[in-house]
Amino acid sequence: MEADQTQSFNQKLSQWIASQGFWFQLRHSMSGGGGWAMTFNHLTRLAFKILIALLVAAAVFGMWLIKRVDSAHFVTSLNNGLAKGLSASEAQIVELRRTQGDAQIRRIVVEGGDKSYFRSLDAGNIRFKMPLMAGLAGQWKAGTLQAKWLEMEVKGGADSADQAKVLGDSVFRDWEAFDFSSVEVDESSIRWGYSQRTAGRIEKSRMIATRSPDGWHLVFTGGRFSQNWLRDLAIESLTVELSRSGIHIKDGKFKCGEGTVAFRDLAVAGGEKPQVSGKVEFTKVALSSLLPEAATRIVEGTISGELGASGSTNTVDGIQFEGDLTLTEGSMISLREERIELFKSLALADRFHSYRKIDFNRGSFHVKTGGGSMKLTSVDLMASDLMTMQGRMDVRYPTDQELSGPEGTNLPAKFAPVFDPKATTENNKGDDLSLSKAGKASSANGKGTEIFDRRAQERLNDQLRQEDMIRRSQSLRCSGGVRISIPGDAFDRNLTLRETFPVDPGSGRIALDVPLDGTLFELTRRQADEINKLIEKREGR
Repeated sequence: MEADQTQSFNQKLSQWIASQGFWFQLRHSMSGGGGWAMTFNHLTRLAFKILIALLVAAAVFGMWLIKRVDSAHFVTSLNNGLAKGLSASEAQIVELRRTQGDAQIRRIVVEGGDKSYFRSLDAGNIRFKMPLMAGLAGQWKAGTLQAKWLEMEVKGGADSADQAKVLGDSVFRDWEAFDFSSVEVDESSIRWGYSQRTAGRIEKSRMIATRSPDGWHLVFTGGRFSQNWLRDLAIESLTVELSRSGIHIKDGKFKCGEGTVAFRDLAVAGGEKPQVSGKVEFTKVALSSLLPEAATRIVEGTISGELGASGSTNTVDGIQFEGDLTLTEGSMISLREERIELFKSLALADRFHSYRKIDFNRGSFHVKTGGGSMKLTSVDLMASDLMTMQGRMDVRYPTDQELSGPEGTNLPAKFAPVFDPKATTENNKGDDLSLSKAGKASSANGKGTEIFDRRAQERLNDQLRQEDMIRRSQSLRCSGGVRISIPGDAFDRNLTLRETFPVDPGSGRIALDVPLDGTLFELTRRQADEINKLIEKREGR
C-alpha cells in the first residue's frame, strides 16, 4: 500500500514540476532531482516543440510570401516604386502573378513627368525573376526583363540645359532596390520628334537593351523605321550606343524595296536641342519607297547617293537630310505622260517623238528635307536626246487653310479620297486604338483608372495624326519652276507653235519655261493649256 502511495506521489510531483515551466524543470533536474536522463528528456521535448513551432511559423510565413503578391498593398508599393524609378507621374500594373520563381505582368502603363525622358510607356506580357523574398530584404535581382510588346513616346529634348541633365539622369540612373541586366522586347514601337511632320518612329522591332559601361547598348532587328520622307524602311540591323554624351548609331542597315539605306557615323549629341550629325547612304532605292503615295503617281525610278544629316529632334524643322544626288548607272527618274498635263499636250503637238515615259538617266540635283518639306535645287537632268530639265522645286504639306479652302476641296475626282480612315486602320488590326475597345479592356481588368483612358486617347490621337498626314500628302503643294528642252524638230508640223517657241540656234533645241505652282495634280497645267490653245488655233477651232 505504501508503494502505491509513493508511486502516486511521484506522479503528482512530476506533473507539478512539468507545469512549472522549462527553466524550473531544468534547475530541478540539474540539482539532482531528476538526473541527466530527465534533463535530456526535457531538452528533447523542448527542441521538438520549438521545431514544430518553427515549422508552423515557416509555413505561415511562406503562405504569406506567396499570397502577398495578390495583395493590393503589394501592387500599390510596386506601382509607387516603378513611378519613382522612372521619374514618372503615375504607373499602373495590371494582373501581377508569381509562377515558378518568375513574375508575370499582363500590362504596365506609365505616364511620364517633368523629370522623365518619355511622355508615355505601355508594355504587355512582361516576365522577370522574382525570388520569394523579393521586395522584402536586399536588392531584387530581376535578371532580364522580357516583354511581348512595348510602346513608348520619347521626348525629343528639353526646355533648358538643366532640364536636359535631369532627363539624362532618369535614363542612366541605377535602381537601388531593383537590379536588372537587360531588357528584351519582341515588338517595340518607339516614337520621337517635335511634331507629327518632323517625327520619327521605330515600329514593331525586336529590341535587346543591355547595360554598358557608359550607358545602354541597344540592338533592333526587324520592324520598320521612319524619319521625314524616309518612311517604312525595313530594319535589317540597327545598333545604338546610348550614353550621357548622346546617341551614336554604330550600325544602321535597312531595306527599301530592292535597294538599301545605310547610316554612316550617325550621332545625336545630348542637350536641350539634341543635334544630329552623320550621313545616310542610298543604293538603288525606289522613289516609291521614299515619297508619299500622291507623288509616286507622277514620278518613279531609283536613286543612289549620300545625304548629310543635321538639325535637331526638338525643333520645328526637326531632323534634316541634305546633299547632292547623281544619277549613275542603275539610277533613273521617270515621268509618265498620263500623269503630267504638259506631256499630254506635247504628245499632241509633236508627231515625231514619244512622251509616254520620260526616263532621266543622267544628271544631278541638290535635295534638302526637313520641317515637312522637300527642296530640290540645282536640278540638271537629261533623258537622252528627248528632254533636258534645269531649275528648282519645293514640295511641302498644305496648311490647314489650304486644306479647308476651295483648293483643298476640289481635287480631281479621278483620285482616291484624301481622308480614308479604313485604309489606315486596316494596317493596324492588332492595335486597340478605339476608345470603346480601351474602355472594355479597362473594365475587364477591373481597374477603371484614368491612366488607361488617357493612354487609349493618346493612341487614338496618334492614329488620327497619321491619317491627317496621309490626307495632307494627297494635297502636297509645289512651288518653283524648271526649264525643259525638247528636240528642235518637235513643232515642225505646227507653224504657230514653232513661231511661239523658236529653236535655240546655239543648242538646236526648243526651250520651254515651266512654272511650278499649286498641287501636284495641277503642275504644268498652265503651260499645257497654252500649248493646247495654240494647237486649236492652228486647227481653226
